[in-house]
Amino acid sequence: MNELLTAMSTDMGIDRYRGESEDSFVYRLCFSALGQWCLRTAQNLSDGIIGTTKHNQTIVLNELMSRYSELFPTVADRFVDTSNPQLSFPVHIRRVYEETGYLLTDDNNRNRLANYGRSIPIGNTALFFGIPNTTYAANGLGAFTSPTAYKVSAREFLIRDDLTWEEYFQSQFDIIDFYDRDINLDELEFFNPLSNNVPSQSWGRRMETDCSVARKSELGPFYRVMRVADAPLQFADEPEEPQNDSFTSYEFRRLYFALKAHYNNPLKATISKQDAEYSKIRVGGHLPNREYYYLLLLSWPVNNAFDKVSFLIRNDFIPEVTSAL
Repeated sequence: MNELLTAMSTDMGIDRYRGESEDSFVYRLCFSALGQWCLRTAQNLSDGIIGTTKHNQTIVLNELMSRYSELFPTVADRFVDTSNPQLSFPVHIRRVYEETGYLLTDDNNRNRLANYGRSIPIGNTALFFGIPNTTYAANGLGAFTSPTAYKVSAREFLIRDDLTWEEYFQSQFDIIDFYDRDINLDELEFFNPLSNNVPSQSWGRRMETDCSVARKSELGPFYRVMRVADAPLQFADEPEEPQNDSFTSYEFRRLYFALKAHYNNPLKATISKQDAEYSKIRVGGHLPNREYYYLLLLSWPVNNAFDKVSFLIRNDFIPEVTSAL
């Protein structure tokens, strides 16, 4: 390992797990380093103004990525989203920080660091929102140090209600909200909670359960649908949510997860221990952005920077993540 990698590993407190390839370790170091650079640029001071433009942040990170690609060419492709080549990693991590409260955007579209001392206690450390003034470690895109006086819980951070999956299911399938609709059933596809495929591939022409979600196409419109005795299918409009990079996007996935759990076929996450320090978590489908961004602050996507199902995480973080999921 060259001197730069050694320094990066030491400065960010990132260790190599047992059996980890050099490419994997270099990728993780670059992943976290780019995140730290994104935060550091938001501390810039120019003409008495603290912060930086989003455009400048993207330029700086693109230059760093170009340099890392020259130094470590074997990991360059890990920062490319093959499913959406237009999505750049610098813009992606900047948006994650903006949406999770690390960066605050002012009226002039400049980002500054939100150093309010807020932290979430996790394991024997705490996720700090900002850059601590003391020694800290990096895990994924997050900065970790001792818990601060200003503590919040993961649930407060995620802005989640207290409903269990069954209570959430019942709230979404209350017969009082449903009514007859003049809809041609032959035009519909139905979500199948009993399918062992990922939710996005669990649609068919037949309604396999008494409660489900129906759609006319992948783009909608969408309906919650119930089968009741001696009556035609009952429908309730399911709002079409924007699928973007905001913190609260992709919330419709919660409904699919609740349906699967209600029919005793819950979405599963598997945990594989790598060594005494790290484990890998694999989720059986894509999460809502709240939980996905939370995992990006705690862990590293395994296969590439845009992997949404496999994450490398410290063992002492697993109880907290299990509770959140």
